[in-house]
Amino acid sequence: MKNILLIQSELSSLEMVYQWVNNFLINKVQKKTLQNILLITQEMVTNSILHGNNNEKSKKVSIKITVDTSHVTVDIEDEGEGLEKLPSKEEAQNLNYLEENGRGLKLTVLMTENIELDGNKIKLIFKNNKNNEG
Repeated sequence: MKNILLIQSELSSLEMVYQWVNNFLINKVQKKTLQNILLITQEMVTNSILHGNNNEKSKKVSIKITVDTSHVTVDIEDEGEGLEKLPSKEEAQNLNYLEENGRGLKLTVLMTENIELDGNKIKLIFKNNKNNEG
């Protein structure tokens, strides 16, 4: 199975993203880690579609997954201008889940081990304890 998925900027593509991530990682990570990755990937791809690509169907979003013994990395790239910065873990604690931009950013910052921003690319890094805890 390829570790890169390219989708059109349509919210209807989210189900394909979910299935692809799930199938790619199902036997490579613990169930709880998989659930976290699925949730955060969905949130960030949604942000890429709505905010990065302004819901323009002609634009694409790329998702790449890399797995090693200690980490899972999810790279998401859209065709937008990108984010300047994300909130710190402390700032994320204070974000409101009910605000339009609050939920996705709050969950992403709090549920990843690390995040790297590079213009319109975001790299989400999760701990992979599969080999340590079965």
